[in-house]
Amino acid sequence: MKYEIQRQDKVIGITELEGGDPPMGFVFGAVDPTDFYLSGEGKTDYKIYTCDTNEEIASESITIEDLSEAMGEQCIEVTVLVKSAEEYERFFKHHLDAYGKQFS
Repeated sequence: MKYEIQRQDKVIGITELEGGDPPMGFVFGAVDPTDFYLSGEGKTDYKIYTCDTNEEIASESITIEDLSEAMGEQCIEVTVLVKSAEEYERFFKHHLDAYGKQFS
């Protein structure tokens, strides 16, 4: 599944949020920036939406880290702290399932 990162109603990047830490409530992944992305914006009012249904995922914080300059190639990652366990299960059940399989 793909997700849009928006700032002021403009899509600044797309991510698959391929990583997750269910006990802590985090999801994270590489960002494919759009033309609206500006490196070094710092913390702003980012929002994240599902690409399929355009539903906003409630979050406590969204942080974008751009290490492209230091790495010499595009290297942008987003980390999202999902607002609740219910919200995490609704949108990221695949991360919960993968986490649970570690213990079976």
